[in-house]
Amino acid sequence: MFSDRYKLACEEVSEFSRMRPRHLDSVQAMVASDFAPFLWSEGFGRGDDLDQAIIARSAATKTAIYGGRVFIIVPIYVTSICQEQCVYCNFRGGNKGIEVQRRRLTDSQLEREATYLVEEKGQRVLELVYASDPQMRVDAMCRHVELLRRVLERRGGGLVGISAESLEESEYRRLVNAGLCWSVLWQETYDRDRYAELHPGKTKKSNFEYRLNAYERMLAAGVEHVGIGVLTGLSEWKRDWAMLMVHEQYLQDRCGRGATILGTPRLKLAPGALMKEAPYTMSRQELLATLALHNLFAPTTAPFVSTREDWELCVAMARGGGCLFTLNCSTTPGGYSLPHCGCQFTTQSYDAPIYANKLTSEGLEPVFRWNARDLSAASCRMTSSEMCGATCFFAQRSN
Repeated sequence: MFSDRYKLACEEVSEFSRMRPRHLDSVQAMVASDFAPFLWSEGFGRGDDLDQAIIARSAATKTAIYGGRVFIIVPIYVTSICQEQCVYCNFRGGNKGIEVQRRRLTDSQLEREATYLVEEKGQRVLELVYASDPQMRVDAMCRHVELLRRVLERRGGGLVGISAESLEESEYRRLVNAGLCWSVLWQETYDRDRYAELHPGKTKKSNFEYRLNAYERMLAAGVEHVGIGVLTGLSEWKRDWAMLMVHEQYLQDRCGRGATILGTPRLKLAPGALMKEAPYTMSRQELLATLALHNLFAPTTAPFVSTREDWELCVAMARGGGCLFTLNCSTTPGGYSLPHCGCQFTTQSYDAPIYANKLTSEGLEPVFRWNARDLSAASCRMTSSEMCGATCFFAQRSN
């Protein structure tokens, strides 16, 4: 398990921070030591020549693999009742009503939300999102996956994914058997001490190692697509992203396959959260440069473009395609078809019928009816050495 290697990984990242980066022409995909040192390069994230080279190569590589296709997705929040006390989250149990409405959707309400998004907005890939609600465990999650699959089948099919607390391998397997295609889970931060400060108590989420090892449990259970990431801004972001690369390489080497979805959220202060300052905030340019660097590290991993960001930044993050792109977004249960108020965090909502055309005008191809193979195929087509070759080839083209 990666928790057994955590101390060594921290030491490796400290070494990366002191290393001189290799030339971009000589890096090898999925080798963390080739890419992580760039995070500490002079000028990285400031929009200078290094950033421009990395961003251009990222766009060219993604275009070659995906041809500008972006895969549309929509979240459906099922519950805002939470037993956790995460100090940065509006849903924390201690928030007694500041910009939050506590609600747990019934099955009929969930079906109404899904039906609205499928029939009125054309959505075909639905993400179930859960707080740590003691009444929303794996039995309910499996039932919800099956329910959404039925809604989608009435309109020709689609995919169901999940964003929930870390689970046991047997529970992930049950979800796969119910029809789950993918599961995303953000590690939040790889700084163990900082993690403990942010997640007080003795809950499942407060167990750093249990969360750290969840990705291996997903893969062992046969989850087809696994999403990994950090909530950038909770801790020193360069170390978090370097640790993320080390973790991804470990999964690939240890399990024979790794994460195929990358979380990209930046911390946004929530009105009902205890955290009132964000000293580790990553700038827009730093986000674009870091994401582009990761695209070269893992060209066939799909960044999850979040509507935490404004439209212009979302489009810039999607250059070349090969990402999940959120159209329509509500972060409260019942946020699409039921009376509602409050949120988990402040977000934009880009209405699918309107913004799909805007994506096209930006040179991207929005794909609503995509399937699991659309993400798998790219990885199957390109081995590690081929990804390295593609990265080097496009490096030469952009020189």
